Order: sequence, then structure tokens, then C-alpha cells
Amino acid sequence: MSSVDTRPRQSFVTHSATKDCRTSRAPVLAALAALTALGLAVRFASLDVQSYHHDEVITALRVVPGSFGDMLHAVRESESNPPLYYVLTWAWAKLFGTGEVGLRSLTALFGAATVPVGYLVGRQLASRRAGLVLAALIAVNPMLIWYSQEARSYALLVFFGALSLLFFARALDGGRGRDLAFWALASALALCSHYFAVFPVAIEALWLLVALWGRWRVVLPAVGAVGAAGLALLPLANAQNNPNHIGWIENSLLAERFWETAASFLVGETGHVIAEAPRERYALIPLVFVALSLGLIALRGARGERRGAALGLVLGLGVAALTAAAAAVGKDYVVERNLLPALVPLLAVVAIGFALTRARRAGLLLAVALCAYWLAFDIHVTQTPNLQRPDFRTVTDELGPPEDGRRAIVTWKLAADPVRYYLHDRAVRMYGGEERIGEIAVLRKPLATGTVHLPPSFHQVRRVRADRLTLITYISQTPVPIHFDTLQALPTGFGDEAVLLDGSNR
Repeated sequence: MSSVDTRPRQSFVTHSATKDCRTSRAPVLAALAALTALGLAVRFASLDVQSYHHDEVITALRVVPGSFGDMLHAVRESESNPPLYYVLTWAWAKLFGTGEVGLRSLTALFGAATVPVGYLVGRQLASRRAGLVLAALIAVNPMLIWYSQEARSYALLVFFGALSLLFFARALDGGRGRDLAFWALASALALCSHYFAVFPVAIEALWLLVALWGRWRVVLPAVGAVGAAGLALLPLANAQNNPNHIGWIENSLLAERFWETAASFLVGETGHVIAEAPRERYALIPLVFVALSLGLIALRGARGERRGAALGLVLGLGVAALTAAAAAVGKDYVVERNLLPALVPLLAVVAIGFALTRARRAGLLLAVALCAYWLAFDIHVTQTPNLQRPDFRTVTDELGPPEDGRRAIVTWKLAADPVRYYLHDRAVRMYGGEERIGEIAVLRKPLATGTVHLPPSFHQVRRVRADRLTLITYISQTPVPIHFDTLQALPTGFGDEAVLLDGSNR
């Protein structure tokens, strides 16, 4: 007679989740469908409100155009991310174009698809209620919406990172080979989306090796497959290693960048990404809700609920700790968008706190209040230019076509490619030497100060406000030779200037 294993099986699912299984799934599925629809609506409704920013223009102007081989070459030569997003976007652009809605719609879909994955994660870690709360938080979180509306790889990183977390938790729960295989696949896709996926994936892999060592015959192949995917990316990562891509990161203190990351996770990008001072005050109310959620877990959480929350905390804070350790040894890539793999695990912790069995009414009210605040803030961003990417469409409309002859446009480096993209005649970058110039346009901060040193034949003819910038135009009756260094020294208030050339004789 065969024996029956009666030992208790490790599980993150609480008693409340067992009771959930006896109830009808129809209301839960209806709620999840509504939350997914909300996630789609808030992402697609404002896809074209903001113009492209620097990195997005690189995608639209440099990587996507051309053949498939051209795209792969551009990824190797000018990017610092793995190829998965660009492969998908190259095909997507052939169908929907390279305009804001066309390119961003791909990442918006991945961002919205993270909502139902979040439900599955919350259900696995705690209960169906926790799953629905996590789905709601993902649907309206400003940071996730921001990068669901950016033509870059971050939405894919979050989506596949969430899938990896889901199958990691399932594998811990049952040790099934199928879940380990799906974890390996999701983890490999996350690595192919963004190199920073290595941090949560490494934590999960080590955890699986320790927790499921008794099933090493199925664990080792899964971990080995993920390791092989990472090793396959190393030659590309080494080829893309360019200090110019990330040198700007170290211009600010590490502690300051972690602080900005915490604020961004709560209210989205409000600082250096949009060339503005961070608005930490907007994060105070969400921070209070997060603190209340953690307090509920500490005071009223059941054992299984605390274990699920602990898993999310270890992964979320572990990503931060590993990136800080990398920075300490000279690999400093700490910036808020690179830490996005930590966001869904941390939101899972908050969701579990709001969904506790012993705090159902209070937790639900807190979850609704936080979601309402975030949704209101999301709408506020669409109506507030100072909380958006710089509006380069307005800037180039104010620039207009150049007068007769060649024009130099002086601005800060991250604005150069968007200005090029939106100008009708596609200006070229100037890197040195001397050019005969008849018109100079300077895009500067409104309060920027400094002495303008130009040949005496130039005189100021216009000074206007263009979005959050001031546009000053200088004209010379006859074009005169001007050196690149003179143009780059014109005060913009950014301290990191670039020079564009457009007009005749380019």
C-alpha cells in the first residue's frame, strides 16, 4: 500500500484565500475586468498629451527606422539596454508608425497587462482581495502610468518582472516543475527587457535554490536556464558599455537619488527627468497610506499575510540594496526608472496591508482613498505642463523656420534630439569647429543668468516664452564665422549645452 504524505505544504495563501475559493468567481472577475479597463483608459487617454522626450526620440529617430539589421546595429552601437523591446517596437512601428500614439501604444498595452498579473500576484501571496487591491494600485500608480506612456523598455521590464514574481511565489508554494519553467521563461524575458532585472531575478534564484534544494533536479535546470540567458546577453552588454550613457547619474549624491526614487514611486516623475525640481510634497499623502498599510500588517496581520508581505519587502528592498552595493564598487546606475523592478513587489506589500482579514473595512477604505488620490493626480498631470515632459512641439513651433542662411540652436543636451525630431528640416548636431552663422536661437531656463559673448554684428530680435523655456533669438545682417566653443558657452541655465545647425548650406 502506498503511503500518503500528510505533511503541511508551504503556502503563502491564508485561510481567507481558502474561503475565497468557495465563493463565486464572477464578482472577482468582473472587478478585475473593470480594473484592467481602468488601467487601459488612464494609459491610452493621454498618450499624445506630452511630446517625446530625449530617450523616446532615440527610439523613434535612430533605432526603429530602417531594416531589422539596422535596428540591431543601432541597439548595439547607441543603446544601453537589451534588444527585446526594440525587436517588438521595430515590428510594431511598421504597423502603427513612429508617432507618439503609435510607439507608445505598445508600452501602454504592456502597462495595462500588468494589472491582471498584479491580481494573480496578490492572490498568490495572500488572497483574492489582496489581488484586487494590488491590481487597482498598479492600474493608477503614477510611476507605472508614466513609463507605460514612454517609448522605452521600462513597461516590459515591469510586466515580465511581475510575471517572474508570480511564478517564483508559485514555485515556492508547491515546488512544481511547471511553475519553475514559467519562472525561468519570465525571468529570461525580463533580463532581455532591461539589465536591471538581474537584481530581483538573482534574489529569486538564490531563494529558490535554498528553499527548494530538496527538489534540485527541477530547480537547477530552471536557474541554469536563466543564468544562460544572462550570459548570452553579456557580449552585447559589454559592447554597449559607454560611460557617456550614464556619466550624468553620478552628478548627484546616491542618497539624493534614492530619495527621489522613493518620491517617484509614490507620485511618478516630478524631478530631473522633466528638468524640474522634485515635488516631494505630492508624495506625503501616499506615504501616509503606505505607513498605515505597514502598521496594519505589523499589528493585525495573520501569519500567512505577514509571510506574503515579507516576500515583497525582501524583493523590493533587496533590489535597492543590491544596486547600492553595485554603486559602492563603482557601478553606479542608481536612478528611479532603473529601480522599477522593485515597485510591484513593494506595491504588493501595501496591497496585503489593505486586504488583511482582520482589517477588511478599514483596509478597503484606505485602498480606495489611495487609489482616488493617485487617479486624481494622474488627471492633474495631464492638465499641468510643469508636471509633464518639456513640450518640444511648442518649442519648435516658436522656433519656426530659420531666416535666410544657417541657424545655430543652443540648448541643453537632453533637449537636442527632441528639437531635431520636431523641427521640419531635422537639424544636425554640431560637435566642434567653426561655422558661418546668421541666426542664433538660445533655449534657456527663464531665470538663467550669464554674459552673452557674441560678435558685435549680432543683436537680439526676440525673447518669448516657449513652454517652460525662454527662447531668445539673435540675428546678424551678414553671416559671420563662429566657433563651436563660443556657442556652447552661451548661458542656458542647464550647464550641459548642445548646439544644433539648421537652415541652408547644411
